[in-house]
Amino acid sequence: MKSIVGIKNGIEKAEPSKIIARKLFLSYSTEVFKENEDKEFYIKDNIANQFDIPFSSIEIAGSSKTGLSFFKDKKFEPGKSDLDIAIISLPLFNKFSETAHLLTKGYSDLTVFPFYKGLSTAQQFRKGISNNGFVNPFFMPNCELKSKWLDFFNSLSNHHFDLFKNINGGIYASEYFFECKQEECINQYKKNPEFYDKISS
Repeated sequence: MKSIVGIKNGIEKAEPSKIIARKLFLSYSTEVFKENEDKEFYIKDNIANQFDIPFSSIEIAGSSKTGLSFFKDKKFEPGKSDLDIAIISLPLFNKFSETAHLLTKGYSDLTVFPFYKGLSTAQQFRKGISNNGFVNPFFMPNCELKSKWLDFFNSLSNHHFDLFKNINGGIYASEYFFECKQEECINQYKKNPEFYDKISS
């Protein structure tokens, strides 16, 4: 599996985890699209047109990109695994985070946040912004902006259910924050390389 080889090569060269993550997630081709690159193009093009963002601001993360999940500890499974879309766009990040700030009156009213698995999504949403420069619209207060986002990705998922269980989208404020998040995958591999080598074989 190319991603594992890339990680191992980076470790052998004593490259920092962030550099290895940059190589894998911003330079390498997407594992699940290696024999169907047109599908990747049309999915990304659809997203770019929907949100009026540069095509180049759309990246793929998760097991779809690497071929395996470093946190669920299993290979990508067609029709059962998700496609995780990362949009790197400060304007879009600001649009969603400012909307949430407005709806919550500067986060003084957290009652407008929805509940997920019995818990308010307020903490998870705010932590994403403050700690990771990341917005997951699924966790933001209910509003038209959120509804249109979810409706779009649900529709996109329905058109590609043969390959993905769901297509999910998140927004990063910058490439820096995206790399920092993906660095977690590299660090996870380093904790138990033999285990992930076995999964990928």
